[in-house]
Amino acid sequence: MARTKPRPNPKPVPLHPLPPDTEAVVRSGPEAVVYHIPVSPTSSESTILKTTIALPRHSRWTSGLHFHATHTEYLRLLKGSIFVELYGELHILSAQAGGTVSVRTGELLERGLVVKVEQYARHNWGRAKEYMHRPGRFGFHTRVEYPKDSEDEVVVEEWTDPADISKPLFFWNLNGVINASTDASVSTTQKIARKLLGNFWIPFQFFIIFWELDNWPVFVRLHGLMPPKMGDFGAYIEHLAEYAMTWVVLLIAKSFGSILGVHAVAQERTPPDLWENFKRSRL
Repeated sequence: MARTKPRPNPKPVPLHPLPPDTEAVVRSGPEAVVYHIPVSPTSSESTILKTTIALPRHSRWTSGLHFHATHTEYLRLLKGSIFVELYGELHILSAQAGGTVSVRTGELLERGLVVKVEQYARHNWGRAKEYMHRPGRFGFHTRVEYPKDSEDEVVVEEWTDPADISKPLFFWNLNGVINASTDASVSTTQKIARKLLGNFWIPFQFFIIFWELDNWPVFVRLHGLMPPKMGDFGAYIEHLAEYAMTWVVLLIAKSFGSILGVHAVAQERTPPDLWENFKRSRL
């Protein structure tokens, strides 16, 4: 039996130079990623807070299927090629081609490298090569044409409207939870909860962050559950059920978090200027 060729390890490296007023958070492993996150709020209303995400070659990182309830999100592809799942449709974007390209021919279908994600739009994105490479993704007998820059590092800017500090707070605190030491100081109640929850302690904290910072994951995809004859109404019911499931799960986590004193935004996970701005916004 032929051995499966091992996957090369991604090698995440921060951009040089760093995007202005950001610091890099590097995560290694198969889903390697580098987040370049703003460390302070903007000094001008005309300046947009942008988080820049870099995905090295071979990274299997994806954003995961999710939606935003109070923000419109924008993605701008600066380098490489990505897949974007939006409104249940798949798009392959190539920076070199200048827009959306055909999966089968690689030809340019539509110019433009900015993707607008409206409120409540379910979306997911990541590297195009790793997404397209999965066997059977487009049918076992379908030939796919990889974008010419599919082997390049991927660089994507993210920002929101309204342009508040929610997105930087989300990335700082999410990564802070992931990178937190097991010896970190917590209350006695939280120590007991951490022991009881075991491996679920980190996802539990994620859910609280998701609730408060407008990042709503789709836990179960119900697409195609309703009979095709129900058309748009059936799709509406499917999405409504997905949203309701997400809301209930995160509400339960948020409620327990309030009892345990677990918060989405913590000072030890947040740069000083962002923390001060966050505190003022809560007064």
